[in-house]
Amino acid sequence: RHIQHQQPNSQFTMPTIKGTASVTDNHAQLKLLRSTTFPSNFSQKVDFTKIHRGVIQHWIEERITALLGFEDDIVGSTAVHLFLPEAAPSSSEGGEATTAAGGGGEAEVDPRRAQLDLAGFLGEKEAAEFASELWTMMLDAQTAPAGVPRKLVEKKKEEMRRQ
Repeated sequence: RHIQHQQPNSQFTMPTIKGTASVTDNHAQLKLLRSTTFPSNFSQKVDFTKIHRGVIQHWIEERITALLGFEDDIVGSTAVHLFLPEAAPSSSEGGEATTAAGGGGEAEVDPRRAQLDLAGFLGEKEAAEFASELWTMMLDAQTAPAGVPRKLVEKKKEEMRRQ
């Protein structure tokens, strides 16, 4: 008996991994963008220079953990990178609102695409809820003092009252 081994070639396709389909197939993502209903506030732009990146990043990581039911650094990091543009290296740990793209240029985030990319990790319903809640908070944060969403300020005040 002779067993033939198939040699890899340029036509070899990697198996699809949950969470990567929308990232790797642009046609599928464009189809989903057209067929999915998104919140109306997704059409509003967020000025990332006016939001407190550290506070938002912490909220994203905590919310992802709550949705999954366990801590997952990869999914949390993916969500952060999808919704928060890279900060300048000197300001990534800053306590104040920081410049988004480093060069002072305005970074753009499409919350619709970010939501679709997260759906593979969280599920469609959970990704939609997460993206809507986060985008609403970031829109609020850009007009709030210190770039912190009012909802999070009130939550912190409530925690402090209980202590």
